[in-house]
Amino acid sequence: MPYEWIALGALAAKNKATAEAASQASRTAANAEAAIFELRDQVERQALLIRSLLLVLDRRGLTNEDDFREIMEEVDLSDGCRDGRYRPLGPLKNCPRCSKVNKKRAVVCLYCGTKLPQDVP
Repeated sequence: MPYEWIALGALAAKNKATAEAASQASRTAANAEAAIFELRDQVERQALLIRSLLLVLDRRGLTNEDDFREIMEEVDLSDGCRDGRYRPLGPLKNCPRCSKVNKKRAVVCLYCGTKLPQDVP
């Protein structure tokens, strides 16, 4: 068949592009695995640190598990959301009755239920 070299050249270029894409995907996956490993290591080190601090506080009589859980819930709610995380969401506002911190857009206090003053745009 005449001009077979044209089809072979296109096939070789396609194979090269496919191989490059596969190589890039492999590098991306390796980078993601390394990042996951690093994050897991950081979380495990932080867990060790937190558990050690809690043990020191408990042994010195500065807190106990019940008190700590209460404080942890207070901190959890301080970002305006009871979700087991602490993520400040920008400007917050204090409740006029209990002084606890609530989300800027909260209508009532998450702690005591008091109606919160609303900002007028």
